Amino acid sequence: MNPSRKGDETEAVILGALMRLGLSVSVPFGDSDRYDMVVDDGDDCYRVQCKTGSWVNGAVRFKLYSSTVGTDGRVNTDYTADEIDAYAVHSREMEQVYWVPIADTGSGEMRLRVEDPHPKAPRSRINWAAEYEVSHRFG
Repeated sequence: MNPSRKGDETEAVILGALMRLGLSVSVPFGDSDRYDMVVDDGDDCYRVQCKTGSWVNGAVRFKLYSSTVGTDGRVNTDYTADEIDAYAVHSREMEQVYWVPIADTGSGEMRLRVEDPHPKAPRSRINWAAEYEVSHRFG
């Protein structure tokens, strides 16, 4: 599946999950905004960047940047709190949508741990996927 189609599918799944939770979702016209949708929970509105999570060693991994190709080659651009409020991440393998506030992220990529890590892995740096399930945020 080409990357654009995969992104469209991810956005559609996330949109459906948010609407099932009773949230109002708006999608900006065009493709020039850094966010993919605006989520209104009745009290606040959130600018959301949708991401497709990939399954890697018991965790859902997603990128915290966008990639474009220009005359100088591939350019990766991080998202900032001035541009988005949260990431909504769809994991096909887990059949789950996760809500990750940008304040909980860093740069590069983030992993949401589903399975127990290696016994010697530092547990203080684990982001447990269950804590980021969208139903926990808005359910």
